[in-house]
Amino acid sequence: MNDANDPGLFDEPVKLCRFLLVISPESRVVEEVTTMKQDLRGHIGGYSGSGSVPHITLFYADLPAECERDVCDGVVRGCQGQLGFRLHLNGITHFPDKRTIYIDPVEKEAIGSLRGNIVAHVRTFKNIRKLGVNATDHPHLTIAAGLKPHQFEQAWTMLAPHAYASEQQVVEVVLLRRDLVPGGRYERVGRFPLG
Repeated sequence: MNDANDPGLFDEPVKLCRFLLVISPESRVVEEVTTMKQDLRGHIGGYSGSGSVPHITLFYADLPAECERDVCDGVVRGCQGQLGFRLHLNGITHFPDKRTIYIDPVEKEAIGSLRGNIVAHVRTFKNIRKLGVNATDHPHLTIAAGLKPHQFEQAWTMLAPHAYASEQQVVEVVLLRRDLVPGGRYERVGRFPLG
């Protein structure tokens, strides 16, 4: 029998991780967007995500590290029967609050269908469903986020004429994970083919 002052079996701290499921742009797009981010950071100062690798988020979930296998199983099942698709990126725009500037993906329905199917399968696991999966309802490729008003104005001017065009075939999704600690960096858990 445990004394009230003795650490028990369930008193160990739980290691939380953020799981992030993304569509990765092709390498040329990653290089171009990374250059945009670096140029902006040099002129307007730091902002949220200035050092992140460019991606289109499908969902994120803050879960115990032990849930990784269930997340992976859900992603695998959610990718089954999902066909790859052509993805066009067209134009630089921003959200109405002017805190985030992003490149707009054209095929929002295809992304939404893929995301919905995967999220539904990931949520079949009781512990994950209970803790929550945050699906992105507006897919986008972020250039800058968390901008203050003066940063937005400078960034928006620098990115003029707000034209950007690219296309690629989406054939997989990528699962990333980072510890929920200050300075935690994402590591790739795996690539999951569609189909």
